[in-house]
Amino acid sequence: MNCQEIKSRLDAYLDEELPAAEAKEVCRHLETCLACKLQAEALQQMATALDRLPPLAAPPTFYQNTLRAYRKRLTAPGFAEWWQNLTIVMRSAVCGATLAGLLCGAVMATSLVTAAPQDGVGLYQTLYATNEGFYP
Repeated sequence: MNCQEIKSRLDAYLDEELPAAEAKEVCRHLETCLACKLQAEALQQMATALDRLPPLAAPPTFYQNTLRAYRKRLTAPGFAEWWQNLTIVMRSAVCGATLAGLLCGAVMATSLVTAAPQDGVGLYQTLYATNEGFYP
């Protein structure tokens, strides 16, 4: 292994997470390469210093706040709850917009059906040929 491969495995080597064969190879390399050995020692010193730090404690309300946020996301309102939370004005606006969309769709569908040719020519060909502003 070259130095770059060794340096990429140093953390796993120091944590004793490498397979035995790789660990032996890294150990042999560290015996002959001063730069990699110094980096391994620096990483070991940093790990030791981090281990000496006191454990961090979460704030007392952390658990309750996390659980509350999780439950709030879990019980997100569905359509029925959304509809019930609307005011009468908003419900009327939703119903009006829905009816307007349905009416517009019905009018467009009937005008396309009546514009359909009876002689076997395609609808889009007929609309294109009439020059009434409908283009495919």
